[in-house]
Amino acid sequence: MTTTTRTFLDLAATDLMSRDVVTIPRTMLLREAAHLLRQADATGAPVVDERGRCVGVLSAVDFLRWAEEDRLAVAAHDIRTCRYQMKQRLEAGQEAVACTLCEGACPLQVMQPATGGRRIAVCLMPHDVLSDWQQVEEDVPEGEVGKYMTADVVTVPPGTPLKDLTRMMIDAHIHRVVVVDEDGRPIGVVSSTDVLAALVREEAGFAGQGTP
Repeated sequence: MTTTTRTFLDLAATDLMSRDVVTIPRTMLLREAAHLLRQADATGAPVVDERGRCVGVLSAVDFLRWAEEDRLAVAAHDIRTCRYQMKQRLEAGQEAVACTLCEGACPLQVMQPATGGRRIAVCLMPHDVLSDWQQVEEDVPEGEVGKYMTADVVTVPPGTPLKDLTRMMIDAHIHRVVVVDEDGRPIGVVSSTDVLAALVREEAGFAGQGTP
């Protein structure tokens, strides 16, 4: 965010926005986009077309929506690091996390008797949980970002006043707006955190003007 001496209520998008914008090509694979966001430590980014114009936004909310629609959202204790794990029932009746690889293919499996006179390979480390973005990268489909992004992105010109920015965020129930140039290319992002940071600096400035 740009340092400014203007008062809080006089601020505009250009005063508040973060200028190091990570953009995601619309044709990028969703798995690659998840990796890009994780590397940038970002929860979302504008999506651009072949001309660099903003056509949407991809955020953690979109990944959650995808997971819910495809019934892949599971409780944290069920998230697994290995795609070869699955639940099975042992001969004694208790559930276990089994390894679907052939016997001896993984050093973390041990053979146990199962129902029906069978033997299954039980995983010795079934709860080694991945971080959020790593788990996303493991599970996401190979489709392009354009299929999963939020298309009705809120964009604003650099001169948009603060009061209009906050109203847009409240009305659209969003935490960020994309600042674009006259050609529709992203040049910055204003988040609710940027607005709060400006307010804190304003309050700190007033406190510093008190009588010694």
